[in-house]
Amino acid sequence: EMCIRDSAGVEIGLDTQGTLNIGLDRDDAERLRRLCEFREHLGLPVKWLSGTEAREIEPLVSPRTSSAIWIPDDHQVDNRGLVEALKTALRKCGGKLHENRPVEAVLNEEGRVNGVKTEEGEIDAACVVIAAGCWSRQIGGIPKELLPPVRPVKGQIITLRQDKLFSLPHVIRAPDAYLVPKADGRIILGASEEDMGFDTTITAGAVYRLLERGWWAVPSIYDLEIQEIVAGLRPGSRDHDPIVGKAGMEGLYYATGHYRHGILLTPATAFEISDLILEGRSSEVFAPFGPTRFLPAGERAVGW
Repeated sequence: EMCIRDSAGVEIGLDTQGTLNIGLDRDDAERLRRLCEFREHLGLPVKWLSGTEAREIEPLVSPRTSSAIWIPDDHQVDNRGLVEALKTALRKCGGKLHENRPVEAVLNEEGRVNGVKTEEGEIDAACVVIAAGCWSRQIGGIPKELLPPVRPVKGQIITLRQDKLFSLPHVIRAPDAYLVPKADGRIILGASEEDMGFDTTITAGAVYRLLERGWWAVPSIYDLEIQEIVAGLRPGSRDHDPIVGKAGMEGLYYATGHYRHGILLTPATAFEISDLILEGRSSEVFAPFGPTRFLPAGERAVGW
């Protein structure tokens, strides 16, 4: 099968250097031990490390590091580059992209989807996938009882700029913070979790906590330039798990509620929705994440 890189004709920015999860105290060590044992149980690559061994892999981590696990196959992708590549691949494959045209409502006739309404007119469609993140409940034309239970969860994130004295090749996951190096010299430090509705204000408290926790993990970020601070809105479902599957109206599907794992679960979600629409089949893996789980037990088989 052709990959996105080949379809788009551009590099995606996939980094396969691996991830180092570090612990700074006994509680962290217990949490890491459970994660290590869980990965071993699943047969996934993982290696338990002492603090000294962790610093041999990544000398920039804090001397306070008492334990760590090394996950060589935990990779990362340039999310902004991926979005641009997906847009290019879509167009090259014959798809039509209507940017900056918010959908006001899903159209239906006799209980079956037949398109969407935008401020510039209607677009015919035999199937509609609601993948509007935390705004998924704001699209009209869907019965209230079928709307996905998602809410915005604010996340503030800081972009630092590496200098000549600072080089971080691996992703570092620490208690309450992560540091993700990018090929262009950026270091992504994230991220807060705040139930603040649709507010995207940058606040001193969240920024302070992120910098403090990042500094605990990698002290030498102290002298790095701050390039950017942004706030985004994650789609948090009622149980913080994705909402993927048939939406209760013929031809309507949900792919939302991915919370902190949208980019991570993009490929799996895309394959699942494609199989549902084209082949009419769903996988056992996604069975627990169907929209019907939020309905009362007696109503889960009605109209879905």
